[in-house]
Amino acid sequence: MAAFGLIGKIDPYDKTIEPWDSYVERLDQYFVANEIDGNKKVPALLCLIGGKLYSLLRDLTFPDKPSAKTFDVLVKLLKDHLAPKPLQASERFRFDIRDQTEGESIQDYVAQLQKLSLHCGFNADLKEKLRDKIVCGLKNPNIQKRLLSERLDI
Repeated sequence: MAAFGLIGKIDPYDKTIEPWDSYVERLDQYFVANEIDGNKKVPALLCLIGGKLYSLLRDLTFPDKPSAKTFDVLVKLLKDHLAPKPLQASERFRFDIRDQTEGESIQDYVAQLQKLSLHCGFNADLKEKLRDKIVCGLKNPNIQKRLLSERLDI
């Protein structure tokens, strides 16, 4: 553990603030920064996630207690429950219908498209799909014309 107390702070998990996988990424960094490893990860997780999520874990691990499971098993149980794998067709639909909104900057529009593309399974075609959707979804016809007349690489 860190010599001068704990580094950083992890609040209890709140799905309205961040997705589960993001919380776990921050938790992993917290563990690294505070030299929490091995058999201390499970107790740390159970203390940090908050009462609401701990109660859910008790239900998910019943008849065992959460402390009887490994860190990786607990994280997977919560991931499967909190963030089930989305349907690719519905994710692509959401991506395809997303156009730039009034007053939205191009940077924010691109960031939203990138986020929407996460579960679309575009793989090697991702850059091409993003490029095409950016051009087609822009509100400003002058920018669209300019982009359509240039060779675009993303």
